[in-house]
Amino acid sequence: MQMTIENTYDNLKSSLDDLELMLHQMVRIDRARDVHELHDSIQNLLQAMGDYTKADRVFIFEFRDALHIYRNTYEWCAPGITPQIDNLQTIEPSDIPVWQAAFEQGENIVIPNLEDVRDTMPGEYEILRVQDIHSEISFPIFSKDALIGFLGLDNPTIEGSHRFINLLAVVGSHLGGAWANFRTSALLEQSQSDLRDSMQALQKDQQVLEALCRDYTCVYTLDPVMDRIELVQVDPNANAQLVLAALQTRQLSHHEIIHAYYQNFVVKASARDFLTRLDGRALQEELNRKERVIYRFRTLPNSAGQEYFELQAVKINTKNNPYRILVGFHHIDDIVNEELRQQKELETALEEARLNSEIVSAISKIYFSIYRIDLNADIYDEISSGEEFHRLTGLSGKASLKMKELCNTFVTHEYYDRVMLFLDLSTLKERLSRDESVGIEYLAKDGNWHLARFIVKKRDENGQVSHVLYTTRLISDTKHREQNWIVIAEAANKANKAKTDFLSRMAHDIRTPMNAIMGFTSIAQNQLDNTERLKDTLRKIQISGRYLQQIADDVLDISRIESGSLKLDNVDTSITRLFQDTADTAREIQPEKHLQFFCDAHDIAYEHVLGDPLHLQQIYMNLLSNAVKYTPEGGEIHFEIYQELLPHNHQLNLISIIRDTGIGMSPEFMKEMYSKFSRAVDTRVNKVRGSGLGLTIVRELMELMQGTIHVQSTPGEGTCFKLTIPLTYLDPDAEPDKIGQKKAPAGELCKGMHLLVAEDNDLNYEVASELLALRDVTCDRAEDGAICVERFNTAQPFTYNAILMDIQMPVMDGLEATMAIRTLEHPQAKSIPIIAMTANAFTDDVNSCMAAGMNRHMSKPLNIDDLLEVLASYRN
Repeated sequence: MQMTIENTYDNLKSSLDDLELMLHQMVRIDRARDVHELHDSIQNLLQAMGDYTKADRVFIFEFRDALHIYRNTYEWCAPGITPQIDNLQTIEPSDIPVWQAAFEQGENIVIPNLEDVRDTMPGEYEILRVQDIHSEISFPIFSKDALIGFLGLDNPTIEGSHRFINLLAVVGSHLGGAWANFRTSALLEQSQSDLRDSMQALQKDQQVLEALCRDYTCVYTLDPVMDRIELVQVDPNANAQLVLAALQTRQLSHHEIIHAYYQNFVVKASARDFLTRLDGRALQEELNRKERVIYRFRTLPNSAGQEYFELQAVKINTKNNPYRILVGFHHIDDIVNEELRQQKELETALEEARLNSEIVSAISKIYFSIYRIDLNADIYDEISSGEEFHRLTGLSGKASLKMKELCNTFVTHEYYDRVMLFLDLSTLKERLSRDESVGIEYLAKDGNWHLARFIVKKRDENGQVSHVLYTTRLISDTKHREQNWIVIAEAANKANKAKTDFLSRMAHDIRTPMNAIMGFTSIAQNQLDNTERLKDTLRKIQISGRYLQQIADDVLDISRIESGSLKLDNVDTSITRLFQDTADTAREIQPEKHLQFFCDAHDIAYEHVLGDPLHLQQIYMNLLSNAVKYTPEGGEIHFEIYQELLPHNHQLNLISIIRDTGIGMSPEFMKEMYSKFSRAVDTRVNKVRGSGLGLTIVRELMELMQGTIHVQSTPGEGTCFKLTIPLTYLDPDAEPDKIGQKKAPAGELCKGMHLLVAEDNDLNYEVASELLALRDVTCDRAEDGAICVERFNTAQPFTYNAILMDIQMPVMDGLEATMAIRTLEHPQAKSIPIIAMTANAFTDDVNSCMAAGMNRHMSKPLNIDDLLEVLASYRN
């Protein structure tokens, strides 16, 4: 019993000590002299409260009325407890609705067991639960009946804390009052500090203003609405001072001051719009559009001798009066005088430049290039070369190197050595020792005669030349021009003769198959019952038609090659298939000549290579067709192909040999056999026909493939071409699923397609539609571009799979029709394939079709297999 009494006594004494400590800290809060003492006292009070209640954490939340939130501003934690102050900076009253209502009524919150308030305080329950809080005491802090925060204890010992809870209201009220008083004092002290800072800033501004106004004879603020000014500074020497003195007994009206100043002092010729520009309302309107108004004018000299002034006006942004303007008058006599001096110098320089330009321009009518040369420094300056108006171009450099460059650029081979001696600057001083100029005539590469001349520009004190002008002029007289015209005429006659011969051969070569086509057509019409004869005539018509197409294709190929639009397509190519197809096609050429074909493909180590089979076959067929043309009846043609492996990875040379026993070629013809339109024989006196472009195309294609071509030929014995083409071979083990893989025939893919065909020619449409119908492809016709657009636009979506578009049509051509379709609202307008079917087959025609929005371009005559391939590529 004695021990129990002693323990109780000790506990009571400890509690009383803690209460005494709390009261002591409250007294210290009252007596705090600065913010640091206040913070220390509050922190000690929280610790005493925590020790008394054995709490884990004691904290204060301050209510920020402007933000309408609570923020944790003070926190004490028992040893081993993690602080939470950084995580609790934004608690809204709506987050703790039950506590907020109780605090507003001045009531405390006492929670012995958190689980008891799960349903009655759901928001508060979640906040406390996540912090592992099991019991809670919180009470409001008031200041003059205003809730300014609350103080709380996490996990306190509720039992035995009843006396403490009874003191909470006293503590909250006391803490709130002390806290509010300190905040008021702090705000007052801050206000006083801000006032002191403002006074210091005002003094600094006043000093800056005085410094800025030193260059201004008059500064004032203007209220344009009230037409009143407030003077900031007026120089005693200013003319404005006289105006103000005259008006000193009256209110300072801006309108009256400006008018009086203008009438008495302003030079009217310098500022005729002075009154309108400087009117108060006018200044206000102009400053609404820009930041500053600047206006220059001239006055009668003031007592300081100043007569040029610049007015500057800016807006003053103030809350009380948004229409105030700061106006300053700045004397600028020094600036104006400097500007006048610079302007005079510029005018003098421009006049000198104009005179020099006139002189040089006059010289330029005689000399087409002029260079100024410093012989001592070996430097030149170019005075515009080759222009009608000559001036310094800014180009300069080493003069001796420039002379060599001019000689290499302009002088013909015959005169080169003599001109190089003349242009040698190292000997020029000696050559000009007694003369003022030296010159030489030479023939230029463009066929004109030039006179080059060095002219002395400056000599030194010893009389030696230091600076010269180098000039060049045209001196071609009538005789020279006549000689040049003779040369030009001969070249033109040669070109005209070549063109005439080519057109004559082409006309002959075109008439021959056309005559066959027309003749066999008449025969076919009379042999409709003779099936075998009819088949034979149709086959010959087809052969003649292919020949006509070959002539057109040759011309187009040359056009594509020269324009750079012909591109190689490297794809998986079967060497054996390429060889066999070429050999079979070659045997069909002029079979009536009974030529012997010997074809041999050997040493084919790799069947598949990356190459362009179309253009490879074109090379072979051009050479084989020439062999057929120039080999007499019963002659021989050999076509051989084999591979040579290279040490590089996956590289080989494809060797092709085409040899015949034909007429051969003369050495003279072999020098120009690759020239366009060249022929070994005349088609008009020989049965051999062709455009004369075959060998040109072969050479150009070989260059594109980076191959080489060698030829041996003897007149009367025949010709042998050997072609070497580097290719990359495909390893059959690398991609076995792709090598030899066959696609479904294009005709099968196109079955069931429905096309819209824009074609104004009845026969062309009939041919196209019937050939397509044979492949189960149906067509609708549009007779011109406008009908095509209308028919497509009114058709149900996906009625047509593609559009075949002719280019030359009445009403609306194919290009206009395509552009119109692409702008329609029809669901297929942007996506439907539009394929040009036209005789316009040059590069510019293809580019125009693509630019108009077409997808592909195919030239006439129609090749149904090629068309089916294109259509199949767009089949969904």
